[in-house]
This record gives sequence, structure tokens and C-alpha cells, in this order.
Amino acid sequence: MRKSLCAAVAVLTFMFFALALASASITGSISGVVTDASGAVLPGASVIATDTLTGIKTSVKTDAKGFYSLPALPIGTYDLEISHAGFKTYRKTGMVIDANAAIRADAGLDVGAISEQVEVRMDSVHVETQSTQMGEVIESKSIEAVPLNGRSYIDLLALQPGVSPYNSGDTGTPGLGDAGNQSVNGQRETSNGFMVNGSNVEEGKNNGAAIIPNLDSIEEFRIITNNFDAEYGNYSGGQINVVTKSGTNNFHGSGFEFLRNTALDATQYFTDSVPVFRQNQFGSTFGGPIRKDKTFFFVDYQGTRQTQSSPATTTVPSAGNFTGDFSDSASSLTGSVGGPGFAAVLNQRMSLSPNTIFDTEPYYFDGCTSQSQCVFPNAFIPKQAWSPVAVSMLNLGLIPQPNVTNPTFNFSSSKYAQTLRDDKGGIRVDQNSLWNLIRLLFHRRLSSELPVPKWRSHRSGVYLRL
Repeated sequence: MRKSLCAAVAVLTFMFFALALASASITGSISGVVTDASGAVLPGASVIATDTLTGIKTSVKTDAKGFYSLPALPIGTYDLEISHAGFKTYRKTGMVIDANAAIRADAGLDVGAISEQVEVRMDSVHVETQSTQMGEVIESKSIEAVPLNGRSYIDLLALQPGVSPYNSGDTGTPGLGDAGNQSVNGQRETSNGFMVNGSNVEEGKNNGAAIIPNLDSIEEFRIITNNFDAEYGNYSGGQINVVTKSGTNNFHGSGFEFLRNTALDATQYFTDSVPVFRQNQFGSTFGGPIRKDKTFFFVDYQGTRQTQSSPATTTVPSAGNFTGDFSDSASSLTGSVGGPGFAAVLNQRMSLSPNTIFDTEPYYFDGCTSQSQCVFPNAFIPKQAWSPVAVSMLNLGLIPQPNVTNPTFNFSSSKYAQTLRDDKGGIRVDQNSLWNLIRLLFHRRLSSELPVPKWRSHRSGVYLRL
């Protein structure tokens, strides 16, 4: 009894979790009115939409006014079949459902045997008449065809009119791409919303995208710029909806490697060497059926390895300074010997008699050419007067020699590189019946103890980013 109770609690918990995910998914819809040849509506007609890649069927019947609606279809290509007793079967193929698409598909059935059918092939380009939302859909073919530095779909937002490709702070992590803080139709850069498979992925600091999926794992994304539906009323800028790829009835996958290397770069203007830059972006995707027409999986991974240095400029001692000649900076040799103790140290290091350098003698002044006038005549400091620590630093090469001539700096280097490592992956599981998904995860033991509810077949999914 206790085991049965625990099993029931586990199933109910999973059901609430899966239902929450399913209700938040990014989908499209097909609706219309079914009539006969005279224009009279046909109630009770059977309407079936079949996903051509997964074989998943979604069915509904027309109401008393002949109207039907399939409000939550996952994105994909569908075949629509409408049938009624005494009429020819109506079939419409090639219906493309994009993110947030709303397609109107009215059908007129002719009298005839049910074995006869009328087939209409739909062009992939369609005009939406059921939704006032304005926005562009960018499909995977376009995403993969456009060259992108950093492989981030965020860089494609500017393909939509009204989107500025820049932001005021130019924020964004080098090597990982921008977080999507761009102005849409003149609104604030923090006024955009980001969703992945229906889940809010907006980070809380700058209101950018916290999750940027692997480019090869994105089926499509849509940026809605105006006339939002009520569900997106929280954002005054743009609403970006990303849908990742799912498995199908056939196994499919891809692999990629993008290389950038120092050997391919040119020398920059203010440096005499090529800055270090090595970047590898690699990964793969793989998906397919766990059970054909029932359960599907899709996994993806992308790794980024980057080593990069940028030219840095500064001022180091001049070539004359390294030998003790400070005539180029004589104005900085001010002050006088601070007490008899330091005077004795200088006399000893420079092998002078104890009374040569006095405790109040100036280090240097303009026109000093004799030891009797100042400590360092002609602004020359012999190495034996230097600190042993300074001499050791020079001998070890810790202070570099000047390598450029510039009014504001005399040293430029790009030897000090920074490294970046980034790994991200995703797992997506789709199931066309929630109860079948529960049975798949918990096996037959739970299904034999609990009654199987008679739910209408639909598609639910679980998506996890690593």
C-alpha cells in the first residue's frame, strides 16, 4: 500500500510538471469552417492534422457552426485531412506552422464516396489573416547560412526591421556573443522578452537572454515587434521566441568545427607582432525516435575554446635609462639627500669618501655638471647607486625595453593572452501522449497499479539545458 501511495504521488508530481511545460510551449494554430458545396456548415466533421516528420496526429471535430480549431500545434509541416460521412475526403498538404503562427484553412466538401478525396497542396509561403502580431520568422536554414562571428542567434535579430544591431553600453561577453540588449522600435534595450520552447529565459540584471542555445539546435525563432497578443503584454520592446529542434521518425544529426587562428590575422597598426588569437567552436547534434510515432529525443553540444590577447600600450624606462642616463627626464630628479644615513649608503655604493655626499645635498639641478654641486651630475645615475632589487628586476627581464616611438607611450605588447572555455548542451524529449510518457519513464509497474485516463492524444515535451 505504501509503495502504491508513493508511486501515485510521484506520478501526480510528474504530471503537474509536464503539464506546466506543455502549457508553456511555443506553438501555432490552424482553424477554419467546413461547409458543403452549397455553403451550408457541416457539424461533426472529423479534422486530423498530421506532422509529416513525426507522424503525430492531432484530431478535433467541427462544432454546430462547422468551426474547428487546433490551437496548440508544435511547429512543423502538417497534412490536414477533413472527412464526413457522405462526402469526399478533403486533404491539404504542406501546411507550415511557424512559431505563433495562426493559419486559416476553410474547407468545402463535395458529395461523394468517402474513399474519394480532394487534395490541395499549400505553398510554404502564406499570409496570416488570424493574427495581428507583427514579426519575422527566421528558420534554421537561414540561421545556418548566414556567417556569424560567435554562432549566436542574437546577432540575427537585426534582420527584422526596427531592430538596432547595437546597444549603448556595447555589453556582451567576448567570445560568447551579445545578450540581446538591443533597441526594438525605439524602446529601451532592457524591454525585450526572451523565451526558449515556451519557458522564460530572461536574466534579471540587464534583462537579456540568459540561455542562448547552440545554433545548430534551433529550429526557428520569431521576433514579435508590434501588436502583441495578451500573453506577451509584459514587454514594450520585442518578444523573441526560440524553438529548438526535436527528434523525428528518422535518425539525423550534424557536426561542426569553426576555426580562427593567429596565422590568419594581420599585424595591427600600433604593434610589431600579431596578437595571439586561437578560437575553436565545435559540437554536434543528434536526434531520432525512441518509439516511432510516439517518443522522440534530440541532444546537442557546443564547446568554445578561445585564447586571445589584445595590444596593450604603456610607458617603460627609455633605452638611456637602462644605462643610467636620465637626461630625458632630468626634471624628475628633484629633492635632496634625506639625512646622514642615506648619504653614507650612497657614498659606500658609489665608492666615494665619506664626506663626498652630504645629508642635504641636492640630487640634481639644471646645469649641474660636477660631483661637488649635486649627487648625480649631468642627470646620470651610475648603476652601483641603484637598489639591488631594481638591478635584479632588470637582469631577469621583468621590465621590458621600449619597442615603439610614440608621444604618449613607448611600449606595446600583445603577449599576455586571456583564455575562455565555454560548454553548453541541451536535451529535448517529446512525447505525443502524456500518459505514455509516464509509462515510458516509470515502466509497467506504475501503469498496472493506476487506472489509465482517456486523454486526447497531444504532444508534450521536456527540455533541459545543461
